[in-house]
Amino acid sequence: MMKIYKITFLAAFMAVGVLRAQDIHFSQYNAAPLALNPALTGVNSCDWRAGLTYRNQWASVTTPYVTYEVFFDAPVVKNIGGASKLTAGLLLFNDVSGDGNLSNLSAMASTAFVLGLGGRDNHNLSIGLQGGLMQKSLDFNALKWPSQWDGDDFNTDLPTFEAGLGDNISKFNMSAGLAYHNEVSKSFNITTGFAMFNLISPSESFLLDEDNKLGARMVGHLKAGITFGGQFGVIPSVLFQTQSGAKEIIVGSDFGYYLNNANFPATFFLGGAYRLDDAIIASVGMDFKNFRFGASYDINTSTLKEASAGNGGFELSLVYTGCILPVIPTHYVMPCPRY
Repeated sequence: MMKIYKITFLAAFMAVGVLRAQDIHFSQYNAAPLALNPALTGVNSCDWRAGLTYRNQWASVTTPYVTYEVFFDAPVVKNIGGASKLTAGLLLFNDVSGDGNLSNLSAMASTAFVLGLGGRDNHNLSIGLQGGLMQKSLDFNALKWPSQWDGDDFNTDLPTFEAGLGDNISKFNMSAGLAYHNEVSKSFNITTGFAMFNLISPSESFLLDEDNKLGARMVGHLKAGITFGGQFGVIPSVLFQTQSGAKEIIVGSDFGYYLNNANFPATFFLGGAYRLDDAIIASVGMDFKNFRFGASYDINTSTLKEASAGNGGFELSLVYTGCILPVIPTHYVMPCPRY
């Protein structure tokens, strides 16, 4: 029975793949700001920031879909006309999926102009651009072909009757975005934005088909940080993105508790979210000094749950926000910016 489920699961993904390829995605999308919106480059509470994310999905039913992401960003010119600044960053990610080890290795450089509003660095509007090289590869020798089905299983000793195929695609890609951030008060801040990825829709066919293009991806996001009672906070967030007819909507919130301890001044987070028609996302996190660690797990609720037994994917993230000069806070603020 599990074998039938696996075949059904793979057939569903093959059907999607025939239509259009799609970009990577994360459950902890706020922990990967440069992958969320180029306009978020360098928008943080200190001098520089670095982070990484690891995602492993569908390991219970097939070869895992594994995604790695690492980024670094910082302001390069500060105090332009007051509180404005020019920022730069680098985003590297690799996505490996399926038995054919379909890989998408991309290196993207980002820049943003952050316009300080009202003479304040913590109230700004930013515009960002991102560009770089993406390389896709596929191990055709690891694939199974219809001609290799012997009636009971795939026999890799049988001929494929397939002509020689290219195994690497290298293309230039571009993205752009807008973002708005405002620390309205000591207890409330908000960040929202819109981004468009794959602006030039590069072709990505292994069959040299120039009409097979990577579809543009539109992203809208909103996050707020609310603190109360001195030690408690809530961080609701919403993500909407669409690409080539597919949509993703995530609605959720983190709940934080600040442990006001001289030896261990940390904020602990417990979160939950729902990816519409796909998964329930449970998450935990900790903010200690300049580090933010997060872990999440997707519980599959879609029609694939019979094959996956509810298993989706787990994800780990780590973000470090560095300050060249020490920052002395005048009041306690739930550390939302580094998340």
